[in-house]
Amino acid sequence: MRRFLPDSIVDWLMVIVVTGICASQLATTLFHNINRNEAITALEDVRAAERIASIVAFLENTAPILRRGVATAISRSSLYVTTSNHSAVPDTKAPDRRCARLRDVVKARLVDIHWRQVRVNYAPQPADQDHWFRRLWPGLWGSDQDRTSQILDRQSNERRFRVAIQLLDDTWLNFDVAAVSSLPIASWDLILSILATLAVAIALCLFPVYRLTRPLARLTKAAETMGRGNLDTPLPETGSVEVRRAAHAFNEMQARIRRLVDGRTQMIAAISHDLRTPITRLRLRAEFVDDPEAQQRMLSDLDEMEAMIRSTLAFAREDSDREAPVQFDLAQLLGEMTFDLPDVTLLPVPPGDYQMLGRPLALRRCFGNLIDNAIKYGQRAEISLTPRPTAIMVTIDDFGPGIPPDQRDLVFRPFYRVEASRNRNSGGTGLGLAIVQSIVLTHGGEINLGDRPGGGLRVTLRLPR
Repeated sequence: MRRFLPDSIVDWLMVIVVTGICASQLATTLFHNINRNEAITALEDVRAAERIASIVAFLENTAPILRRGVATAISRSSLYVTTSNHSAVPDTKAPDRRCARLRDVVKARLVDIHWRQVRVNYAPQPADQDHWFRRLWPGLWGSDQDRTSQILDRQSNERRFRVAIQLLDDTWLNFDVAAVSSLPIASWDLILSILATLAVAIALCLFPVYRLTRPLARLTKAAETMGRGNLDTPLPETGSVEVRRAAHAFNEMQARIRRLVDGRTQMIAAISHDLRTPITRLRLRAEFVDDPEAQQRMLSDLDEMEAMIRSTLAFAREDSDREAPVQFDLAQLLGEMTFDLPDVTLLPVPPGDYQMLGRPLALRRCFGNLIDNAIKYGQRAEISLTPRPTAIMVTIDDFGPGIPPDQRDLVFRPFYRVEASRNRNSGGTGLGLAIVQSIVLTHGGEINLGDRPGGGLRVTLRLPR
């Protein structure tokens, strides 16, 4: 059900506008037609009563022998008149307010005539009555002649009054009068006017809706950019009051994060730099140790400490790097990196476009770390590229033991190492994949670890263009 619902503010506003206009037009049309029908039916009943009163006055003063012929001559489809010795309407109370109103108006118009009785009721409904929809919407189909014919036939299809009036000589005049009980609710003109109103309302709403939602789109784009490591571009504080407040809060949050990142980077760089001096002193002192085995263990520990410091500085440098993005060919970059590496195979590159906007030096560090890991833990590496319309896929396979599935998310954490296959003796510090992930996320890409068919680790990178 949710897939049929609108998914954006613009879509919801359009649904609200269209629904509101349709509901308003429907309610207005309904109430208007109710009042209109009431007024028109009352007016038609008064006109029918006046016609009946006029005919009664005329036939009252007509010779009895001529009344039948005169009644036949003045009868029409909307009003039939017959003379009889008895009433065609039973002597009962008027069934509803309309019949009572017609009776009272006839009596009022016959105030100067010496009448005896006036009876009003409804005539039996015709057996071939049209469907209610065709009677309420008679003009929605057919040609002009058909619609005209339907209007003229309405009087014979609608409910009719039966009126009986007694004259002075006890003769009864029986009337069959058309009673308009339902008028057309809709027509093509009304439908077209509603559609035109909808079109104008939507057109007038599009511009303000666009003005309201454009700052939200900028806020979304700024949040995505900040997630990729761009903390230097403030968001314009424009738009409505609520949007300006959100933009201002976003800029303050971005500034705080920038200060935290800079402080952390400076602290790591300072600590790593300061550690170099005591390590150098320790290395000099180790040269004077007489025991060769103890001297070798001390030098190995110092080498490991220097490797950790270098990795830490590289990790901090990656966070603070301000390399400007440029347009370059990713296939050419990988070709240059792997040209003179004997343990790395760059598979034939399929034809396609490998241009992308990014930071070439950072990507060199990224691919360099992945290639070093593949050679160190998997003997050799195979690299393949696949162009996509919006991204470039890079796959790096090695032929080592791989990484257990339950640790594939953990290896991206700083200083985390898989002890079973990537231990301290191999020289790893646990920052290589953390740097790789930081570079990939800065480019808005994705990195996934999986199993290579036949054994080994497969690293898949998706780099947006």
